[in-house]
Amino acid sequence: MVMDRTPLKDTEEAWIAKYRSALKDIPVQQSRSTRFHEALNRANSIMMSRIAGILADSLDPRRWKRSVQSSKPMPVSQPQTTRNGNPAESNAKVA
Repeated sequence: MVMDRTPLKDTEEAWIAKYRSALKDIPVQQSRSTRFHEALNRANSIMMSRIAGILADSLDPRRWKRSVQSSKPMPVSQPQTTRNGNPAESNAKVA
């Protein structure tokens, strides 16, 4: 007794193809917790990248050189003194 299994196999393949196409057509919706988790991860990555950028700017050695150059002490002119060590008197005579 020989049975032909070709129609059964074709029927299974047709059902599998129909099932796969139905899966592609139905969009899978994510749960609220999954969407919240993804949004939290995106916000965290944005915040961390901005903090890293701020730290990189503040730790840049070229920036330190600029701030050191601008904060160099300026020479202060000394008041002129006379021979006896007192500050020079103005041209006005004291009576």
